Amino acid sequence: MTSISKKSSDTALKIFNAKIDPYTRAYIGMIFGFALALSLNIAIRYFSIGIMIVSILQLNDIRKGGRLIKNLSAIPVYILDAKNGITKLEPGEIPSSTIDGFTLKGLNGVFKVSDGVYVKINPNGSISYTPGLGKIINQSIRSGGLKSKDWVANQQDKRWQELFNNSI
Repeated sequence: MTSISKKSSDTALKIFNAKIDPYTRAYIGMIFGFALALSLNIAIRYFSIGIMIVSILQLNDIRKGGRLIKNLSAIPVYILDAKNGITKLEPGEIPSSTIDGFTLKGLNGVFKVSDGVYVKINPNGSISYTPGLGKIINQSIRSGGLKSKDWVANQQDKRWQELFNNSI
């Protein structure tokens, strides 16, 4: 019964995989699973265990890194990939791997993306987060978001400087 519950919960959460960041998926799943665990119906309790297991598994998505999930920019975007270094994306192209940050011409800065945070580049070049806790995690807790030339100059990883040079 628990394995059926886990599979159905996993399927439900996968539907929202690119639409909601893993922090939010884990948080909502844990609250929903805990609420269902209070039920007197044994089948609902088993279902809640599956939901909580899948919610904990969202930590794997957080560990994998940040993602650029939509690129509607009309100009090339430069990404900092932990494995491949600086890569140029053509307009509309989305990286297949996770990223540490990105920039585009005219931004005059770099955008740092923390692990488990999903962002989008809008047609006008503005940057937005997926709905959920990602923005709070990235900007308040993990010190991510738009970074200036001064921040870049203080980084030991010189790839950030190379990325910044593509933003000017």
